[in-house]
Amino acid sequence: MQKISPLRSSIEAFNKFKATRANKAQTAQNAGQAASTNPFGIAFKGTVIQMDVFEKKSQNEETKQVSPSLKEKLAQAGKLLSSARVATINKFSTLKANAVAFGNKIKENSINAINKVREFGNQKVDFDFFKYNVSNLVNQPIGSLESMLAAELQGA
Repeated sequence: MQKISPLRSSIEAFNKFKATRANKAQTAQNAGQAASTNPFGIAFKGTVIQMDVFEKKSQNEETKQVSPSLKEKLAQAGKLLSSARVATINKFSTLKANAVAFGNKIKENSINAINKVREFGNQKVDFDFFKYNVSNLVNQPIGSLESMLAAELQGA
């Protein structure tokens, strides 16, 4: 029976980890390519940029022209830059709309909180704990006791 050193076992474990990680990365990349809905999308720093204009070329032009000319490369780059500009403008407009909605929500919540505070401020607070003390009620005349009872019944 062979004795395995801790260093050797850690190297073997690292190699297994590296192989499984590479395998997972490869399957994730294959799944990402399969799930792509835009076959004409161009990746620019991890972001898919969709070109606005696609030109159809006949097979004769494709066979005649193997490498595109400088003019066509500049036109293609111009399309790509304008598409990136439109995407950036759309992204900023979305961020702006979200910020405005968030500000409106904060405004509504603060107005609701102020209204609640005003409602609490308008309520009458009664701290008369000894209002119905038995010794105080015994000394009251019956007519005032009847009016107090009627007022309490109406309040309930």
